[in-house]
Amino acid sequence: MNATIAAPPRFLQVPAGLLGTVRRFVVGDREPMDAVNVLRQIGYELGEEVYGSLQERLSRDFSGAEWSALDPAEFWRAAATFFADRGWGTLEFRDLHPAVGVLELTRWVESEAGGGPRGAHLSTGLFSALLERLAGAGVAVMEVPSGSADRTRLLFARGDVLGQVYEQVRTGASVEDALARLG
Repeated sequence: MNATIAAPPRFLQVPAGLLGTVRRFVVGDREPMDAVNVLRQIGYELGEEVYGSLQERLSRDFSGAEWSALDPAEFWRAAATFFADRGWGTLEFRDLHPAVGVLELTRWVESEAGGGPRGAHLSTGLFSALLERLAGAGVAVMEVPSGSADRTRLLFARGDVLGQVYEQVRTGASVEDALARLG
């Protein structure tokens, strides 16, 4: 009897400039929104792999504990270290509202990559997949203005909640006002 054992996710270290090249080639002749959607889908696929590697890291660092057994602050510190160790940049979780999480990404490699539509579209997809796996349910992720050139801000929540925030921001409300209106 032959048994196949799945290998753990592997990561390849490449120059950060590759991300800008990928973004330029994805854009190609596409309409900007089509390019954004392709980048998000690539990020989503990547998020599946990142989930497995993060799970391994947490298990190793916390003596076999599942991520769900960790205090949220411990989890986010470990996740921040995981991404920083791989050259993505600095990740900080902020709790601005009980229904909406915020990820502050500072000196984030994708935000600095250029080559395509402005924004962290690949990261938006990546965190959507990662957070869905962690939550066991659908999670929407949306990039919003951060107020700083070296910072990217991502909000995450259930799709209906984030839809309400999006509508408020789209019509001119600040993120903070939109969150306050959620109640």
